[in-house]
Amino acid sequence: MIQQQWKAFTLDLHSDRAYENPFLNVDVTAVFTGPEGEILRVLGFWDGGGTWRIRAALTAVGQWRYSTCASDGNPDFSSEGSICCVAYDGELDIYRHGFLRKGPQGRYLVYDDGTPFFWLGDTHWTFVTEERWDESNCPKYESQFKACVDRRVAQKFTIYESNLRDGPEDFRMFGRYDQYLIETEHGYLPNIDFLQRNPDLKMQYIADAGLVNAVGFSWNNAITASGREHFVLLAKYLVARYGAYPVIWTLGGELPGYFSNDFDQLIDDWRQVALETEKWDPYNHLTTFHQASARPFLDLYIGENWYDFALTQGAHGDFDFYPTMYSEWVQKHPGYPIVEGESLYEGATSNEHFSRVITPDMVRYVAWLCMQTGGCGYTYGCNGVWELQWEAGVGGIGWGDMAWWDGLELPAAGQLTLMREFYEKAGWWELKPIGGLIEGGRMGRKMGLFTANDQMTTVVGYFGPWEFASATIKGLSCKSYTAQWFNPETGVYTLIDADARPHNGVWRTPMEEQGMWTHEKHDKVLLLTANAAKKAKHEPI
Repeated sequence: MIQQQWKAFTLDLHSDRAYENPFLNVDVTAVFTGPEGEILRVLGFWDGGGTWRIRAALTAVGQWRYSTCASDGNPDFSSEGSICCVAYDGELDIYRHGFLRKGPQGRYLVYDDGTPFFWLGDTHWTFVTEERWDESNCPKYESQFKACVDRRVAQKFTIYESNLRDGPEDFRMFGRYDQYLIETEHGYLPNIDFLQRNPDLKMQYIADAGLVNAVGFSWNNAITASGREHFVLLAKYLVARYGAYPVIWTLGGELPGYFSNDFDQLIDDWRQVALETEKWDPYNHLTTFHQASARPFLDLYIGENWYDFALTQGAHGDFDFYPTMYSEWVQKHPGYPIVEGESLYEGATSNEHFSRVITPDMVRYVAWLCMQTGGCGYTYGCNGVWELQWEAGVGGIGWGDMAWWDGLELPAAGQLTLMREFYEKAGWWELKPIGGLIEGGRMGRKMGLFTANDQMTTVVGYFGPWEFASATIKGLSCKSYTAQWFNPETGVYTLIDADARPHNGVWRTPMEEQGMWTHEKHDKVLLLTANAAKKAKHEPI
């Protein structure tokens, strides 16, 4: 057998033994031993009838051996074999570089081989309950679900942020729910027919598209409605079924919620789910929780081994947005990368001012704000798509009035593509906030947010729509820089000076002097890049 590195595959096992409850009465596992002694212990999952499956992804190139067994000694599940793992031969980064982990000093996320990972997410909270696999009411597309995935892949998104929304029939928060485990007289059983015809297809398609699925099990207080035992068993089963795909576990949505009388119980219940997830996940996928909106951001679970990074909720106008909401987290919790997980869905209405529609410049502002203050990624969301509204005013959960296909074409998503391309060109993983090296601003004017690499050979300054005062940059280490403006709406670079020369390491942005966007309500980005000694004067980059 030959398998490509990091790509999921399955081993099928069968037994004619009659189990009263095939889900609870037996565990089937496989042990994979790699060429350098690597060990992957993979839990199998019951898939109906007498069928169990082992779904795995091999993490190293070379010859692997495996053996399977059952917890009750059933010989039907005992097998041995070998697999030749070869390098992935496609173009998808998640398989070229491997599953995700925390990077150096815990400032950002990386692929397994250390390549920096830029988190650019799209929100699909109801991808199971509302997003239709084999149906579309837009003539441009044959499948609503595939159209949404394919569109974001084309726009260079890397994350599909979702929630499986497990819950009982009488539980309602933000729309419909499905039942993954069904109570029977012999205990819980997985809802196999539902799993095979809905989430299986979608989880596979997302993985095949090269997106990482940042997926939660349900919303925060669903665990109260169904009970801790239910979600602990669910986590074990879903890790076995989907853990070989590129995923991030985000536990419960908006945890710990807003209205519970017992937040401590909710927090502990979801902790047990996280620990169960960690116990059965052989790939040690990143694990976090999708935060409820709050200022300052929530610091639950800090110091616990399973908790890897912050997935914050800047929210939708419930609170103001300002630089310290991210920078304070970075300073207070070194080693925990921070990603903005939910803010300002484009085209929807603000919670604070219900008549105010969230515009592309508002989306851009928060995305760049997060990145320029120490964050390592941003999750987009838009009217019509985040809740998968079938048509304007029909379907979805009622917080929006746009059909999904119109939401899919809103402009800010493409502008975030431009942001990703800019940061990758600038080497974003080396950039750190340098507020202490910036001076300027007068008469109440703001002067932007600045980052730079340690060598001060690359400097990035983001100026929001109202930030148009010149800034003085200190500590510049090179004699000559190329200075450019970048328009984050259009992606156009405008040359300021191909031979900008600091005086004693100091250089002043020329916005007011040159009239660049002066007094206009438009954001802009300054890029300074050091000119190599061998580069001729006035040669633009």
